[in-house]
Amino acid sequence: MSSRQPPLWHRALFGPMPLAYPLAAVCAGLYLLAVLFTAWLTGSPQNLGRILWQPSQGILYTLGIGGQVPFTQGRIWTLFTAPYLHGSLPHLALNLFSLLQVMPMVERTYGRLRAFVIYAVGGVAGALASVLWGETFSLGASGAIFGLLGAIVFYGARRGDAFGRALMTNAAFWAGLNFLYGLLNPGISNAGHFGGFLGGLSAAVLITRRIGPFQDPRRLAFTLASLALLALAFGLGNTSSQVWQFSTNGQSAAMANIDDLQDRASAVLAVDPNNADARLLRAIVLAERDDYEGALRDVDLAIKGGRNDAMALNLRAWSLFKLGRAEEGLADAEAAVKAAPNEGAILDTRAHIYEALGRREEAIADYKAALRLIPNEPETRAGLKRLTGGD
Repeated sequence: MSSRQPPLWHRALFGPMPLAYPLAAVCAGLYLLAVLFTAWLTGSPQNLGRILWQPSQGILYTLGIGGQVPFTQGRIWTLFTAPYLHGSLPHLALNLFSLLQVMPMVERTYGRLRAFVIYAVGGVAGALASVLWGETFSLGASGAIFGLLGAIVFYGARRGDAFGRALMTNAAFWAGLNFLYGLLNPGISNAGHFGGFLGGLSAAVLITRRIGPFQDPRRLAFTLASLALLALAFGLGNTSSQVWQFSTNGQSAAMANIDDLQDRASAVLAVDPNNADARLLRAIVLAERDDYEGALRDVDLAIKGGRNDAMALNLRAWSLFKLGRAEEGLADAEAAVKAAPNEGAILDTRAHIYEALGRREEAIADYKAALRLIPNEPETRAGLKRLTGGD
């Protein structure tokens, strides 16, 4: 007599397959979904290679990336979805490689279900830490993976023998090395890593029953003191170089509290006047307040300082357009579209410039492409209606 098979989620959590595989499949599946939605909405299958490398951040936002902006908009559920979403193919590949390396050790040590709990808690704790630290947007499994490292550190400390010490030292070394790398690279969410590490360590403490007694309670005190010092170094390392994460659609200032964003930018520029990220942030705020002269000055300085990306180019193009200098802004708009062809707001900027220059058919094509990505944007709909009479 055949027995009914348990549901897929039950087999993933309790079946013989290594736990890392279904977790990796979820991350890869969501990334593929973002790629397919981006290709479908843009109607650009010829750009599939570029889309596969980096899907639209607008699509990722819809799927549930985390950070302060989504959280303050009431999208609290993104704390649970952000750890399974990735912004680019290298981002996904690196995290899946790390997951496949670290998870088997945690699963063997704690058991399958507890390993999943540690991973999930680490991911949520990392996402929450990103929100509390003020990172505009964040995503990726690295917080959950740091949670696994935190659990390994706790296990090593609890064993207390030579093997445990070696395990604890190695896990702490790699976690510390990655924290240091993150401090030197402002595009990385150190808050997410640190929060995930503490979340995984805390989950391990709470769910562990019998892994072996502490040979010396001072070992745990030493471990916690080391973590406290690491937290202090993390805080000091970020006082003069804030981590600014933006969506390339240029709408982060509109979605967040503008006064708060301007205060943050000013605080960073007071310490580091050449900080290109803070310059760009202030340019976004000024543009939201219709001060396009000020926005243009700051975005020019941001580009000279190294922020020569799609977001900065789009903002400069839009500022020039609003100042009546559409022809000057066209080169920046075209460069921005080339760098990020799947972002609705960037296509909308070029559409406005094409319309101002009398290039009707090109403007219509860009408005239509933009509306497939940002269907509820009233200015884009109004622009298309002006040129087509509502057809």
